[in-house]
Amino acid sequence: MSATDARARALSRRIIEHAIAGREGPADVAAAIEGAFRRLNQVMSTVIGPIGFQAVVTRAVHLTRRASPGFDACNVTCGDTVVMTGISELIEREGAAQAGAAAAVLLANVIALLCSFIGEDLTFRLLRRGWTALPGDAESPGAEEA
Repeated sequence: MSATDARARALSRRIIEHAIAGREGPADVAAAIEGAFRRLNQVMSTVIGPIGFQAVVTRAVHLTRRASPGFDACNVTCGDTVVMTGISELIEREGAAQAGAAAAVLLANVIALLCSFIGEDLTFRLLRRGWTALPGDAESPGAEEA
Protein backbone atom coordinates (compact mmCIF):
# COMPACT_ATOMS: atom_id res chain seq x y z
CA MET A 1 0.00 0.00 0.00
CA SER A 2 1.37 3.41 -0.94
CA ALA A 3 1.58 6.36 1.42
CA THR A 4 -1.19 8.07 -0.58
CA ASP A 5 -3.45 5.03 -0.21
CA ALA A 6 -2.77 4.87 3.53
CA ARG A 7 -3.48 8.58 3.90
CA ALA A 8 -6.69 8.24 1.86
CA ARG A 9 -7.87 5.28 3.96
CA ALA A 10 -7.17 7.01 7.27
CA LEU A 11 -8.88 10.21 6.18
CA SER A 12 -11.89 8.42 4.71
CA ARG A 13 -12.41 6.43 7.92
CA ARG A 14 -12.34 9.61 9.98
CA ILE A 15 -14.76 11.40 7.64
CA ILE A 16 -17.26 8.52 7.63
CA GLU A 17 -16.96 7.85 11.38
CA HIS A 18 -17.55 11.52 12.07
CA ALA A 19 -20.48 11.65 9.65
CA ILE A 20 -22.31 8.72 11.24
CA ALA A 21 -21.43 9.46 14.87
CA GLY A 22 -24.58 9.64 16.96
CA ARG A 23 -26.82 8.41 14.14
CA GLU A 24 -28.98 5.43 14.96
CA GLY A 25 -31.53 4.43 12.36
CA PRO A 26 -30.51 2.98 9.01
CA ALA A 27 -32.06 5.93 7.16
CA ASP A 28 -30.15 8.44 9.33
CA VAL A 29 -26.85 6.62 8.89
CA ALA A 30 -27.45 6.31 5.13
CA ALA A 31 -28.28 10.02 4.89
CA ALA A 32 -25.08 10.91 6.76
CA ILE A 33 -22.96 8.76 4.43
CA GLU A 34 -24.69 10.22 1.39
CA GLY A 35 -24.12 13.71 2.81
CA ALA A 36 -20.37 13.10 2.98
CA PHE A 37 -20.36 12.12 -0.69
CA ARG A 38 -22.51 15.14 -1.58
CA ARG A 39 -19.95 17.38 0.06
CA LEU A 40 -17.15 15.63 -1.82
CA ASN A 41 -19.11 16.09 -5.07
CA GLN A 42 -19.48 19.83 -4.40
CA VAL A 43 -15.78 20.26 -3.69
CA MET A 44 -14.41 18.12 -6.51
CA SER A 45 -16.89 19.06 -9.24
CA THR A 46 -15.39 22.54 -9.29
CA VAL A 47 -12.22 20.98 -10.68
CA ILE A 48 -13.25 17.84 -12.56
CA GLY A 49 -16.90 18.63 -13.29
CA PRO A 50 -19.92 16.48 -12.54
CA ILE A 51 -19.22 14.02 -15.37
CA GLY A 52 -15.62 13.59 -14.22
CA PHE A 53 -16.77 13.07 -10.65
CA GLN A 54 -19.32 10.46 -11.79
CA ALA A 55 -16.57 8.64 -13.71
CA VAL A 56 -14.28 8.58 -10.68
CA VAL A 57 -17.09 7.39 -8.39
CA THR A 58 -18.18 4.70 -10.88
CA ARG A 59 -14.64 3.28 -10.93
CA ALA A 60 -14.40 3.54 -7.15
CA VAL A 61 -17.71 1.65 -6.75
CA HIS A 62 -16.30 -1.16 -8.91
CA LEU A 63 -13.14 -1.33 -6.77
CA THR A 64 -15.17 -1.21 -3.56
CA ARG A 65 -17.38 -4.11 -4.62
CA ARG A 66 -14.27 -6.27 -4.94
CA ALA A 67 -13.08 -5.30 -1.45
CA SER A 68 -16.50 -5.20 0.28
CA PRO A 69 -18.82 -7.87 -1.14
CA GLY A 70 -21.78 -6.54 0.89
CA PHE A 71 -21.57 -3.38 -1.21
CA ASP A 72 -22.70 -5.28 -4.35
CA ALA A 73 -26.30 -4.06 -4.14
CA CYS A 74 -25.29 -0.42 -3.65
CA ASN A 75 -25.08 2.12 -6.41
CA VAL A 76 -24.03 5.75 -6.55
CA THR A 77 -25.34 8.29 -9.06
CA CYS A 78 -23.79 11.74 -9.28
CA GLY A 79 -24.97 14.89 -10.99
CA ASP A 80 -26.08 18.05 -9.27
CA THR A 81 -26.23 15.90 -6.15
CA VAL A 82 -25.26 12.39 -5.09
CA VAL A 83 -27.82 9.63 -4.68
CA MET A 84 -26.76 6.38 -3.05
CA THR A 85 -29.13 3.45 -3.42
CA GLY A 86 -28.90 0.29 -1.38
CA ILE A 87 -27.06 1.87 1.57
CA SER A 88 -30.04 1.66 3.97
CA GLU A 89 -30.51 -1.99 3.06
CA LEU A 90 -26.80 -2.66 3.62
CA ILE A 91 -27.07 -1.02 7.05
CA GLU A 92 -30.14 -3.11 7.94
CA ARG A 93 -28.47 -6.30 6.71
CA GLU A 94 -24.94 -5.85 8.06
CA GLY A 95 -25.16 -3.03 10.60
CA ALA A 96 -23.98 0.56 10.63
CA ALA A 97 -20.36 -0.35 11.41
CA GLN A 98 -20.05 -2.65 8.37
CA ALA A 99 -21.85 -0.17 6.09
CA GLY A 100 -19.64 2.62 7.41
CA ALA A 101 -16.55 0.50 6.72
CA ALA A 102 -17.74 -0.13 3.14
CA ALA A 103 -18.46 3.60 2.69
CA ALA A 104 -14.98 4.41 4.01
CA VAL A 105 -13.46 2.00 1.47
CA LEU A 106 -15.48 3.69 -1.28
CA LEU A 107 -14.38 7.14 -0.13
CA ALA A 108 -10.74 6.01 0.11
CA ASN A 109 -10.96 4.64 -3.44
CA VAL A 110 -12.41 7.95 -4.68
CA ILE A 111 -9.67 9.91 -2.92
CA ALA A 112 -6.91 7.62 -4.25
CA LEU A 113 -8.26 7.89 -7.80
CA LEU A 114 -8.47 11.67 -7.52
CA CYS A 115 -4.87 11.73 -6.30
CA SER A 116 -3.79 9.80 -9.37
CA PHE A 117 -5.78 12.05 -11.74
CA ILE A 118 -5.31 15.55 -10.34
CA GLY A 119 -2.44 15.00 -7.91
CA GLU A 120 -2.22 14.38 -4.20
CA ASP A 121 -1.54 18.01 -3.24
CA LEU A 122 -4.56 19.39 -5.09
CA THR A 123 -6.81 16.56 -3.92
CA PHE A 124 -6.01 17.04 -0.25
CA ARG A 125 -6.11 20.83 -0.56
CA LEU A 126 -9.65 20.58 -1.96
CA LEU A 127 -10.63 18.10 0.74
CA ARG A 128 -9.50 20.60 3.38
CA ARG A 129 -11.97 23.09 1.88
CA GLY A 130 -14.84 20.67 2.32
CA TRP A 131 -13.85 19.32 5.72
CA THR A 132 -12.38 21.97 7.96
CA ALA A 133 -13.00 20.74 11.51
CA LEU A 134 -12.68 16.97 11.60
CA PRO A 135 -11.41 15.63 14.91
CA GLY A 136 -8.02 14.00 14.50
CA ASP A 137 -4.99 15.95 13.46
CA ALA A 138 -4.79 19.57 12.51
CA GLU A 139 -3.40 18.97 9.02
CA SER A 140 -6.07 16.59 7.77
CA PRO A 141 -9.35 17.77 6.32
CA GLY A 142 -12.48 17.07 8.30
CA ALA A 143 -16.09 17.95 8.71
CA GLU A 144 -18.19 19.32 11.43
CA GLU A 145 -21.20 17.84 9.74
CA ALA A 146 -20.51 15.47 6.85
